[in-house]
Amino acid sequence: MAINVILELTAAPGKAQDIKSYFESILPETRTYPGYIDLHVLENLDDENNFVVYEAWESRDAYQTYFNWRAEQGVFDKLGAMIVGQPSVRFLQDTGI
Repeated sequence: MAINVILELTAAPGKAQDIKSYFESILPETRTYPGYIDLHVLENLDDENNFVVYEAWESRDAYQTYFNWRAEQGVFDKLGAMIVGQPSVRFLQDTGI
C-alpha cells in the first residue's frame, strides 16, 4: 500500500536558498527511483527557513530502500550541515475515508 512521508526541517540562518538549490540538484534522481510516486518541496509562507517535503512512495520498503541509498551517498550529512535542530519525519497512510 502506498505511503506518504512528511519531512519538516528548518534551515540554518542564511541557508534557505542553499537548501532549495541542493534539493534542485538531487531531486531529479529521486523522481526516477523505483517506488517513487510524487514529491513536493513546500516553503512556509510565514517562515522562509521552514520547509516541508511531501513524498509519496509505493510502500514503506520502497522508501526505506531509497532512504538507505541516499544515506550511502552522504545526502543527509550535507543537508544536516544546512539545518538547525532535528528534522521531523512522519509516515502516513491514507485511511480511504
